[in-house]
Amino acid sequence: MDKKRAINLLTYLNIIDLFGISLALFAAFLFQFILKELPCPLCLLQRLGLLGISFGFLLNVRYCVKPNHYAFILLAAIFTASVALRQVLLHIVPGSGAYGDAFLGLHLYTWMFLLSVIIVFYTAIMLCIPDKYTYHDLTEQPAILRKLSYLAFMCLFALAIANVVSTWLECGLTACPDSPTQYKVLS
Repeated sequence: MDKKRAINLLTYLNIIDLFGISLALFAAFLFQFILKELPCPLCLLQRLGLLGISFGFLLNVRYCVKPNHYAFILLAAIFTASVALRQVLLHIVPGSGAYGDAFLGLHLYTWMFLLSVIIVFYTAIMLCIPDKYTYHDLTEQPAILRKLSYLAFMCLFALAIANVVSTWLECGLTACPDSPTQYKVLS
């Protein structure tokens, strides 16, 4: 496989990763707005961690695949995993209850921990692929690749703005409650 095709393949993989993170954030919003499960402060930090992971993938798409972008992804994934693990440990004791409804037998914070661990391993594997750190010009990429990258960026940008707005509605300009039951700004 020539270098240009390999770079395009890596760019496609990063775009798929971006859409996967967008899907996870969108699912969190579905739980928030359809099932009326307001995110706790730890849930909001996990969403922030997902946005951090997506930022690293966006850097790979826009400025070529680089080790420092993957390092950023690793740090954000470790942060997200640690926050999710903290929440798992808060609710692991029998009788302590859980936060929110389960999805396929696991709560969202458990899924977030598993997703973060998968991203850590995936990123470590991607760092081991040789000869992928070359500069590429976005104007040389196929048009479909450029359009997909812009679409992925717009999806994540909209989800990031939606996160800021929903967090403000829930918490206002003060600390978020541990177990929110209503939107602070709307009540």
